[in-house]
Parts: sequence; C-alpha cells; structure tokens
Amino acid sequence: MEQPMLWADRGRTLRCGDTLEASSRPHCLAASRQGNLGLQARRYSLWVQIRGESWIESAEGRFRLRPGQWIVLDRDSRPIVQATSLGLCLGLSFDGGGSASRRAATDDARVYPGRGRLDEGERLVFLRLWRRACPRSANAARSGDATPLLAFMAEIQGDLQRYAQRCPGRTRSHRHQVFVRLQRARLYLNGHRNRRVPMRELARLVNFSHSYFSRTYTFVYEEQPQVTASRIRLAHAAELLTSTEAPIGEIAQASGFENNCSFSRAFRARFGVSATDYRRRENAHEDNSRKPNA
Repeated sequence: MEQPMLWADRGRTLRCGDTLEASSRPHCLAASRQGNLGLQARRYSLWVQIRGESWIESAEGRFRLRPGQWIVLDRDSRPIVQATSLGLCLGLSFDGGGSASRRAATDDARVYPGRGRLDEGERLVFLRLWRRACPRSANAARSGDATPLLAFMAEIQGDLQRYAQRCPGRTRSHRHQVFVRLQRARLYLNGHRNRRVPMRELARLVNFSHSYFSRTYTFVYEEQPQVTASRIRLAHAAELLTSTEAPIGEIAQASGFENNCSFSRAFRARFGVSATDYRRRENAHEDNSRKPNA
C-alpha cells in the first residue's frame, strides 16, 4: 500500500524508492526540524522552503534553500533534503515530464528544472495548493489533486516557458526534452558554483556533443555557457562577502577562481567596484537599515 504522504520530521530519515517509482500519481513530500528525506525514485520533484533553511544534495550539486526559494529537479536528480532545526521544506514528486495536465501539456505549460523565489503571497498560494494535493487517506480514490499546484508552478516559471519555445526540435515533445537538459546544466553550474566547471563536463551531463551543447545553449539563453558560469560564481562570491568575514583570497578560491588577480578583475567588471569596497558598502547599507527611524 502506498503511503499517503512522506514526511521526515524531528531528525527522522526517510528514503523513498521503488514504491514511488512504480506509482504514476504525484506524492507529497516534506522535511522539517532536522528531518532527512531522500528521493531515490526516478521522478521529477519540486521543493519550496516555507521557513528556516534546508540543504539539498542532488546529482546537480549542493543547494541551500532559504524561505520562499524553490527548486525543481530532474527525474535523474535523486535529491536528499536535509532540513535545519527550524526548517520546513515542502515538496512534490511527479511523473509524466512535468506536465500540469493533459491540456496544459498541449500549451507547453510544463514545470521545468530550475530555481527561483516566491514572494509572500505566492508562498501562501503554494501552501494552500500543496495541502490540496496531499491525499486525505492512503486510498487512491481519495487522493489529493496536484494539478492546480503544478499549473501554479508552471505559471511561476513564465520566463522559462519563453526560453523553452526557442529550443530546436520538430515537435513540442522534442523541444521540451532539449530544454529540460539545458536547465539541468544551468542547475549544475549553480550546484558547483565553488569551482570552474569545464564545458565538456556539462555536455556529458546532458548527453550532448560539446559543439551542439554550446551552440544550442547560446541560442536559447542568448549568452555563452561560460558567461553564465562566471556570473553564477561571482554572485556566489558577492554573497560570501556580505555573509562571512572570510578574507578576499579565500572567497576567490571558494568561488572557483585560480588567483586573486583574475578574481579582482572579474569582480570589478561585474559589479563596478572592488571586492573590498563592495563588502564595505553592503555592510554599511545593512547597518543603516537596522537603525531605528528617528
């Protein structure tokens, strides 16, 4: 018998495998208060952080989710979600290529791998739809309805839908498959933002030739994959500058730069100031925002 919901809470460890993979219906998932939930079935999954933080380890790398952030992972990702002591991460595993419904599939309204953030209102909508998707019992006849939740996430991914339409392919299904692989490559760059990822490594990940991957990626996103990778690593460096007191040299290494000189040039070109000035400016801005109004 299928479990109506899989929830790892209060340090509990759960692994979801063959039973889930044999099922065709969506399943609600959750990890909270140091719970550890592993999705070992070959299924797509989406995760939204409701409160606190969680860490996700997947085939695409390591990700930290903060309140409101969401991530959608490919069917081969097999994520492990670890919630912090105050964390609550809600998820949904689903099959069928991420189509919200049969009708939605004809309109290209699919849920694709990727990352993003929900504002407060969108988070409340997600929570309501997730509860609606949860089965009311183990009886399949009384299972919840996940279609509105998937349709909502497809709407949230409006920008991705436009990129997907740029993918090469004679059929909608083929374009969908190409875009899922490209999005998985972008997630891989995010999941390995602490190092320089060779482009051939990305091409192997998505099972494309190096030339086809580079050409298709550049056409769809209108920037070369190397540019995306550099932008992601520099954003990671900027976050470390404001969230830690680590020396600039350590931050450069933690962001995949070979030496301080190359990091300094790239950082200034991206943000218009040196890393030292950026840290000073952002810390001063944060201090001012904490001061009470006169």
